[in-house]
Amino acid sequence: MAALTDVRFLGDTPNDIQTVVGILKKGGLVAVPTETVYGLAADALNPNACRKIFDIKGRPLIDPLIVHVYSRDQVETLAHWSTAAQRLAAAFWPGPLTLVLPKKAAVSDIVTAGRPAVAIRMPRHPFLRKVLKVGRLPLAAPSANPFGYLSPTQARHVCASLGSRIPYILDGGPCSIGLESTIVDLSTPGHPQLLRPGPITAEAITDILETPPARHLKHCAKARVAPGQFKRHYRPRTPLHLFASGTSPSLTARDHKVKVAWVTLCRQSVSLPTGNRNVATFWLSKSGDLNEAAHNLFALLHHLDAQSYQAIYLEKMPAEGIGIAINDRLERAAAS
Repeated sequence: MAALTDVRFLGDTPNDIQTVVGILKKGGLVAVPTETVYGLAADALNPNACRKIFDIKGRPLIDPLIVHVYSRDQVETLAHWSTAAQRLAAAFWPGPLTLVLPKKAAVSDIVTAGRPAVAIRMPRHPFLRKVLKVGRLPLAAPSANPFGYLSPTQARHVCASLGSRIPYILDGGPCSIGLESTIVDLSTPGHPQLLRPGPITAEAITDILETPPARHLKHCAKARVAPGQFKRHYRPRTPLHLFASGTSPSLTARDHKVKVAWVTLCRQSVSLPTGNRNVATFWLSKSGDLNEAAHNLFALLHHLDAQSYQAIYLEKMPAEGIGIAINDRLERAAAS
């Protein structure tokens, strides 16, 4: 972990925004906040800068990047627009929705893992929107963490996991959503696909498109059309075990002898263990609100990972609304 003195935390003052823009225009990288998670940003039109993202994160080149834009005009320089894209953008942008569209020549192959489509999002976090507006640059910005590890939802998570490899962090406070964007593939006309569940539900997308998107479930080792498709992803360093919603897990004999964290949706959701001083209990939402649970999920896992727990047992969410997206992250995080 880098000392705080090794990292410069910037805010949304005009001078700090100009500092961020200046670093990006020179091919540098800056960690930036979005409403979903913190991203590691580089000029999306600079292949050398984008390659630094892969190097710093240890990210495989077969995993494409999401490009963040300020306006529809920027999108049209990067990708071919469509009626379906227009409908979804009008309904959900700025916001936590990524659209995969046929790319134009301006987009480097390193951004798209050599595929003919690019993933684009218009974020709504005010700090990042200022950077995008002032800099007039589209920004490639995957999560600001080592590849496969927990996504960062606070500036200090970036500092703890990437350290002085990222000397500049635009600190926009805790991410309001705390879970990565929904990804919809529109690269094949008439055949939308939901590649990654997220804050924008499949039902909401269906209502706009009037065509149900097919859930893309296949995991393979070849280049992917969008990020977040690996079977193992979003993993804490502490072993994570899931148990069904509304049930109680069976702790092993070893777990009764070591320090274990037990995480539930809410305080009343399952019977909590008693009489075992080695089991610490936590919950994601006092009232069982799934949006609050999503907001708190990665932050709590970061906290638990910084302690000396030998295992984390975590209750799966009800399969509804954003609970589907939370379970997607949890299943990848617990995959063997």
